[in-house]
Amino acid sequence: MKVDFAFLCDYAEVTRKVNALGIGFDTIHAAQTPCKHRHFSVVIQLRASVVEAGQKNVAFHLIDEDGKDIIPPVTGQFTIPRPKGATESIGRFVMEFGNIEFPRYGSYSVRVTLEGMELAVLSFRVSPLPSPPSQ
Repeated sequence: MKVDFAFLCDYAEVTRKVNALGIGFDTIHAAQTPCKHRHFSVVIQLRASVVEAGQKNVAFHLIDEDGKDIIPPVTGQFTIPRPKGATESIGRFVMEFGNIEFPRYGSYSVRVTLEGMELAVLSFRVSPLPSPPSQ
């Protein structure tokens, strides 16, 4: 199994293709902590061989820089379709996070596992608001 791409964004949906807004952010700015971030999405596209296709267990771990869970891991099942007339199949999925409370400024990551194996690590920071430019 191969990860074609994985990214954080403001919003995403999967139809016949991935539609995403605000792709690839790496910082959430907050006036103070703890702070709540209204919404963000994790997008992943996997490429699987005929033998790798089928139903898989997936988990999303949102952790802080100390490796502690910010929320309990989100788990579920995901089906990668069996290819028809090809040797590979594509599986796309979006995980949405809403009203997540970040306890302090620092580094965070979303770690995605499939069948217990880590597929992607998407890192970002929660930082103070930037200072206005001096004039």
